[in-house]
Amino acid sequence: MKQIDSYLTGESFSDDLSYRPQIISHSQARGDVLVQWVAGRRVLHVGFADHVPLIASRVADGSWLHARLTASAAACLGIDINTQAVATARGLGFENVRELDIFSPEAAAVLAEQQIDLVLVPDVIEHLPDPAAFLRRLVQCLPKAEFVITVPNALSLRNAVQALSGVERINTDHRAWFSPFTLLKVLADAGLQSQSLHGCAVSASGSLKGRLLRAVMQRRPIASDVLLVRARAR
Repeated sequence: MKQIDSYLTGESFSDDLSYRPQIISHSQARGDVLVQWVAGRRVLHVGFADHVPLIASRVADGSWLHARLTASAAACLGIDINTQAVATARGLGFENVRELDIFSPEAAAVLAEQQIDLVLVPDVIEHLPDPAAFLRRLVQCLPKAEFVITVPNALSLRNAVQALSGVERINTDHRAWFSPFTLLKVLADAGLQSQSLHGCAVSASGSLKGRLLRAVMQRRPIASDVLLVRARAR
């Protein structure tokens, strides 16, 4: 990471940098990796809600990430600004969720009470108009915690295959794609230093095509579906 740090902080500049990221490949799907990483930790799950109409069905089939994290972590508080999502989760029996805007005056005090040691921001920042400001505020609230941020990978093999057919497959609430470098650049703007960069598939393979895609991802992690970064405040 040291060889690109000056570019991440803006001390150096190149208009055509050739960057070969060191990405640790995982055979497990994104959710399985995160469940392992939060085991025994005191976790803040930022943007826990997922898409509100899908919460109940995902709780029922065991795939809802917040439920899985809750079962693995020593403690797991989910926060979101979506009032309906919080009400839905509570209606399903999840008391470890609350509506909280991290930019509110009371946010820092509320979060300090939780003794959080891991801040998880999974597939959230691509939805935001200013991801660096959002992460910077979290760092201000929890400066000693470890951060785990995940995003869909702009350079994924799936995206390359779609591009060859002239198509972009996209969640219409997304505002940005992140590559390994641009993800680390946004983290640097937020005051975070990457400790390690990881890649994995978004979900378990359910077909021959999926297994082939995963095999290529493991040989070339830069083509992974998902990028995951473990980071701490600079």
